[in-house]
Amino acid sequence: MAFGNLNRKYRLSIFILLYVLIVKAPALSQTAWFADGYHGGVYGHYPQWQARFMVEQLEKHPHWAINLEIEPETWDTISVTDAENFKAFQAYFEKEGTSGRIEFVNPTWSQPYCYNILGESIIRQFHYGMAKTREYFPGASFLTYAVEEPCFTSSLPQILQGFGFQYAVLRNPNTCWGGYTSAFGKDLVNWIGPDGTSIPAVPRYAIEELSTESTWQTESWTNSNRFIEKCFANGIQYPVGMCFQDAGWNGGPWGSEYKPTHYTTWTNYCEMIKGKVEPEDWHFTQEDIKPGLVWGAQVMQEIARQVRVSENLLVTAEKMAAMDYLFNRESWPEKDFAEAWRTLMLAQHHDCWIVPYNGRPGDTWADKVVRWTDATNQIASDKISNLFDGTDNPAYIRVYNTLGSGRKEEVTLILPKDIRGREVAVLNIQGEPVPHQLSEDANGDVKLFFEASVPGMGYATYRLICSDKKLLSERDTKLSSEKLTIETDYYSVIVDPAHGGTITSLIDKKNGNRQLVQSGKYLNDLRGFFYQEDRFHQGSENRAMASIIEEGEIFTRIKVENQIAGHSYSKLITFYKNNPRIDFALHIDWNGQPGIGAYDQSDDYEATDRNKAFYNDDYKLHLRFPFNDIGRKIYKNAPFDVTESQLDNTLYSSWDSIKHNVILNWVDITGRERDYGVALFSDHTTSYLQSDSLPLGLTVQYTGRALWGRNYRIHRPTDIRYALLPHSGDWERGEVEKASGQWNEPMVAQLTSSSTELPERSILETVGDNLEISSMTVESGHLLIRIYNTSSREILREVIWNSSVGKIEQVDLKGDLIRELSPAYKADGRLITKITIPQFGFVTLRLIDVQI
Repeated sequence: MAFGNLNRKYRLSIFILLYVLIVKAPALSQTAWFADGYHGGVYGHYPQWQARFMVEQLEKHPHWAINLEIEPETWDTISVTDAENFKAFQAYFEKEGTSGRIEFVNPTWSQPYCYNILGESIIRQFHYGMAKTREYFPGASFLTYAVEEPCFTSSLPQILQGFGFQYAVLRNPNTCWGGYTSAFGKDLVNWIGPDGTSIPAVPRYAIEELSTESTWQTESWTNSNRFIEKCFANGIQYPVGMCFQDAGWNGGPWGSEYKPTHYTTWTNYCEMIKGKVEPEDWHFTQEDIKPGLVWGAQVMQEIARQVRVSENLLVTAEKMAAMDYLFNRESWPEKDFAEAWRTLMLAQHHDCWIVPYNGRPGDTWADKVVRWTDATNQIASDKISNLFDGTDNPAYIRVYNTLGSGRKEEVTLILPKDIRGREVAVLNIQGEPVPHQLSEDANGDVKLFFEASVPGMGYATYRLICSDKKLLSERDTKLSSEKLTIETDYYSVIVDPAHGGTITSLIDKKNGNRQLVQSGKYLNDLRGFFYQEDRFHQGSENRAMASIIEEGEIFTRIKVENQIAGHSYSKLITFYKNNPRIDFALHIDWNGQPGIGAYDQSDDYEATDRNKAFYNDDYKLHLRFPFNDIGRKIYKNAPFDVTESQLDNTLYSSWDSIKHNVILNWVDITGRERDYGVALFSDHTTSYLQSDSLPLGLTVQYTGRALWGRNYRIHRPTDIRYALLPHSGDWERGEVEKASGQWNEPMVAQLTSSSTELPERSILETVGDNLEISSMTVESGHLLIRIYNTSSREILREVIWNSSVGKIEQVDLKGDLIRELSPAYKADGRLITKITIPQFGFVTLRLIDVQI
């Protein structure tokens, strides 16, 4: 029967059938891939039966493959509590791991988010995690990095390559509660980091949309027919989905809707498509990470502060212990530092940040962070105090500098009780007096501040002179409701109590008498929306009390007392004589449980509702910095990176429009001509604000319902520190990274009874700007030093060694030799190493047979 003789109804039916057979059938017959596996661990979730279950399921489903993201410390526990089944799993891995059915894809110790911690912490997460995994699985190879949570940061390519990784996966399809990455590209991309390192990576495809059914998934988490068909239609030749199941899910292979689907490990998949597709270059920036955590919640704020304190303290302790090893031939406390890093790394666990309230009362993630960071701090503090000789009659002060370049700045020392109340003086080693100032804190401790000059990575010694003469009583300071005018070498300042004790004028004397405060605006003001009252409150609405409470040779300190919406708060503002940084401390005494945020999230909080009250920073309580005539260009630092923001503003209110608004250490606002800027430092990872009406702000407080409907409450007073650094040029010429390093690693002063034969010593000196000593440790008797180029350009720099060295090697993060360096000698006989480091890159040097 001829086609033309059929009636219209039958012609249409045959046309549809032919369309399906000819057009759709080829797509449906093509193979798709799926990366299944398990995520979790003994601290998150890992039941006793998991090892046995994985073996049983792998034997039952010979076509199945699993990618494992299990906390390495898990094996310490399971090898004891489930020994028989764990041995069976080890044997199965030894047999099947090499055939591509089992792969470890994230060996970090605690699966950290990465963007919220320091670069050195990320390196240690891999270092310790890989070593622990290989204790139990000697044949484990780490070739592809893949994660369930958004555990990404822009500098990962150089870190991954340093540890021998060959591939990465830039997606987290089934756990986007805490955020996700930008959609970009097709089958494969070249993930290019800030230093130029490139690693092949599977992206979240440009066509891979966020789920319409939940606020924690993307389309690829089940390989739906719609998703795979869309992949083929858009030129993705080898579409792959992904779902890392939580350890403890007992369903076996994760179901893929599309057929045929081939289960694969990530390395097998990447090896399979390598050479078959042309990767597109992707200069992935920090803003391609879209993190949606509950910034401003007090529990988050405290976790972030506790982690940052421990990070700074532990890195400082390692450097000082390395000095002790070289100067005094003390043994290197390897086990102690490993334990200190273990507890710190656990405090960096992603669950601490996204589910801080989970757990039994008294044993939530937030409670654990307190115990973990306290343990780290105890070890680190002990190592620092080991350099103190324990004298009861101190006559000298030794000041340690853990940075690579020389420093001349203020240093702090708590005086012993028997010295308090007496007049003191501080002399340098030439016997010349140096500026000093005494201050008593809220705990009753008397602190001695003095200006110290110390060489790079070393110490200098000062003489402490204690007089029998008693100090005259300090003048009685009273809070004032009148304007305060402060004059320093750097600034002319007006603090106005009539407007909440805000700064209404801040003139930078060193840079053309520039006025930094917008006319009619209030710098350092607090503002937030209190939704139970349905209105904004701000501190500048109220009359405050303010006074100069300390004034001396080192600094001038102002105290402001005010209230906002019935909650009392105080601010300390410190201006230094010889330092352009302005330090701030905020303390809030809360009265009850105010609701602070865009609105009261309803009790029936829906996971499908893309709008979240906790996203909108503009309504949270925040500090405001309305700078005058500076511009809108924002730079922000990240682990081993500085990113120029491409955002018009940082505000968003829904899950599908998350923006990267994270301040790690600092953000910098710079004018269009890049001739001037102001950096904002934060003592914890949180969010910053930039909007049409506000050049720069810092998030302080959110209260209300957030992730999983949890009520994020106020538990105690709020205490945070932050700082401003006006500077000429942009962040780079203004040496903002260097100033941040000085703020986070202050010099350490200790009392001693002797000046020793060598009152001043130094291990090394970095010559020129933009070099940061990320870490200094001892390994197998050799000195390991990691040097980071903080600038946006490749640099050639000199490092001067104040020692004799048998050999200097550049090594990768595994410790494997890259090349041996050929040092030269200065005229004075000191050793010089010239090193070239790409922009935002780092090198690790191993010094053999160091003698000082």
